[in-house]
Amino acid sequence: MSAVSAKSTASPVERYKAAFEARWQGDDTLTTLRRAALEQFLSTGFPTQRDEDWKYTNLRRLESRSFTPAEASALDAYQPEWLTTAGTRIVLVNGHCLPALSSQKAQPPGVTVLTLKQWMQHEPAAVAAYLQEHDQLGSHALEQLNLAFFEDGVVVNLADHASLDEPIYIVHQSTSSAAQRMSHPRIIVRAGRNSRATIIEHYLGANEAEYFTNAVVRFEIAAGGAVKHFRVQQEAPRAFHIGHVQAKLAKDARYSIHDIALGASLGRNGIAVLLEGSGSHAALLGMFAPMGNQHLDAHTRLDHIAAHTTSEEDYRGIAGGRGRGVFNGKVIVRPDAQKVDARQSSRNLLLSPTAEIDSKPELEIYANDVKCSHGATTGQLDATALFYLRSRGLSESDARAALIRAFAESILSTIDLAPLRAALEKQIDERFKPASEANA
Repeated sequence: MSAVSAKSTASPVERYKAAFEARWQGDDTLTTLRRAALEQFLSTGFPTQRDEDWKYTNLRRLESRSFTPAEASALDAYQPEWLTTAGTRIVLVNGHCLPALSSQKAQPPGVTVLTLKQWMQHEPAAVAAYLQEHDQLGSHALEQLNLAFFEDGVVVNLADHASLDEPIYIVHQSTSSAAQRMSHPRIIVRAGRNSRATIIEHYLGANEAEYFTNAVVRFEIAAGGAVKHFRVQQEAPRAFHIGHVQAKLAKDARYSIHDIALGASLGRNGIAVLLEGSGSHAALLGMFAPMGNQHLDAHTRLDHIAAHTTSEEDYRGIAGGRGRGVFNGKVIVRPDAQKVDARQSSRNLLLSPTAEIDSKPELEIYANDVKCSHGATTGQLDATALFYLRSRGLSESDARAALIRAFAESILSTIDLAPLRAALEKQIDERFKPASEANA
């Protein structure tokens, strides 16, 4: 019996140590860094509800599973759920890049796109130095788990004044062979001064598989740079998905994200934006729609370190069945960050008496010359609006579907990539279609 399969005698957390030792040996710098991250995770363990940031999300189901690292797997062909885009497509299957289905085009001057595995093979010392600088011990326990087990991902480098004319589309596809497996992909985007880029991340999975995705994404945006980030989570219904996104903004930098969560049995995405340079701006737009017994959690943190920085945040939650959603958005204004303008909004829609959404907007302000606001609402479909639509000939189910679509459209309409917007609108229509159509 292998060390990994002897799970009856090892604690859930200790099984990760067995999986690690079966995967990596040696004392090179990167392996040493991985081992330190694993020890940090083992000493901390999975977050519990005693941790304020995890108050509404219980990870005991995830902790009780015994996941081992996923292996590379082949796909026969292009998957119909993938977006049709003209830009570069990079496909990660079970956390490993699959060149056969990727479509890398010649990049504009100053733009380099490669897989993380390629970078590790060619410049292992540079990878280790980067991780030592940007993944200090003491960060989130599950980020340390990613650092211990990551094997592949995507690295995008933009030189000063470089510009991507078309988006980079990163597909994270989990297959049925990923059942009881875990993947820890990493995305690194380094945007130079006055550069421009659009990144799409799309997480999908085979319907029958129970697996664990633990993804880390890092953005470093230099002065005047601008990055648009679209993140769509459509994991399999039995999957676990934990995401970590961090963006650091220099002077006059811009970062925006559309954070859409529709899949997974238990999903959580944490977004942390550091506005370190004067004039920097962040826009966080998101939607989560837990149905059935899904649990979807959106955690955001906007940290205004420099003066004259701005941020806007708008999240919408739609919960039906026994679905549960969480929104926790924190805005921090540091003592020297005067002239900050930060706006935050959380609006939620409950479609059944057993659905639940916990909304917790927070402001921590340590400066006195700022404009900051936040607001949160949770309610049901408007009875007056339903009556109006029914008086115009719509059935009750059609009227409900129209109002749900209108509620979601406030986020979807801000997506300026037509193929992505159309695909998400179709997903929402399918998810909340009238019962008569669903049973047809």
